Amino acid sequence: MLQLEKLAKDHYKPNPELMAAINTALFLERPLLLSGEPGTGKTQCADFIARQLHHSFPKKFKAATALRFNTKSVSQSTDLFYQYDAVGHFGDKKNKPKESFIHFNEMGTALLATKAANKDWNVFRNYTTDVLPNVGFGSVLLIDEIDKAPRDFPNDLLAELEKPPFKFAIKELDGFQVVQDTTKPIVVIITSNSEKGLPDAFLRRCVFHHINFPDDTMLFNIVETALESKNPVYSDAITLFMELRNNKSISKPPATSELIDWVSCLQHKELLNDNLRKWQDADSSYRKKIIDTLGVITKNKSDFESLKKEIDRK
Repeated sequence: MLQLEKLAKDHYKPNPELMAAINTALFLERPLLLSGEPGTGKTQCADFIARQLHHSFPKKFKAATALRFNTKSVSQSTDLFYQYDAVGHFGDKKNKPKESFIHFNEMGTALLATKAANKDWNVFRNYTTDVLPNVGFGSVLLIDEIDKAPRDFPNDLLAELEKPPFKFAIKELDGFQVVQDTTKPIVVIITSNSEKGLPDAFLRRCVFHHINFPDDTMLFNIVETALESKNPVYSDAITLFMELRNNKSISKPPATSELIDWVSCLQHKELLNDNLRKWQDADSSYRKKIIDTLGVITKNKSDFESLKKEIDRK
């Protein structure tokens, strides 16, 4: 049974509730569905799980990163497994076999890696480059931002991800089917930005966890880990960041990645000093330098002007 108990040192810091959800999904062999606003660490969680499984079960997991399927507005469930270049095949003048026009996508790669190496499969477009290096091992598969896909996409995944063993067939090839060797686990992580509702039937088959935006203490740990340095003034930067983030007039609150970049920028411009704690009382030149960094945490003119006004007022 896969369980993450003795964690290796890692820059990603999940809270106990998230760890409980991860271990529940591993125990039940169900997909883990992570929701939360952008920048709360949903995507990074998949790589964290891959690193920890590699550390705890090196005989089962070789890769320390997740295979990432980026969902698109035109995605179909079959896209998880493979793509067939029909146009390229039609225009082929060298009489290449049909297999050479088939590219295995992330779930197809993960499934094939659970099987023994097969020289007959070398003819597929990316078998030797993407599958062979991980043959004999399990994988962590990330299906990122599922709410970008058409509504039918989650429902179509139900049969594909119901329970191991997973399997897939290539409809363009008669008799080609791959069934997972269940001694090589495939761990599925799905992320959602909660931009639209997901079908109830799909939700029932997942272990769900919502990642809240980190509190100040966790943000402090994130910044220290990401910047690989310690500075007590980081807490003052985080306090100001949260004041700006909670400004009700901005349309796109900055995420943790923007915080890290912003603190790094403040550090580079030598603004991490005692003035930051009482920035409202600082002279205009100091506040002007802070305003010059706001492009790191704002992504449109309206939000920039709103935060500039916040820093400018005295």
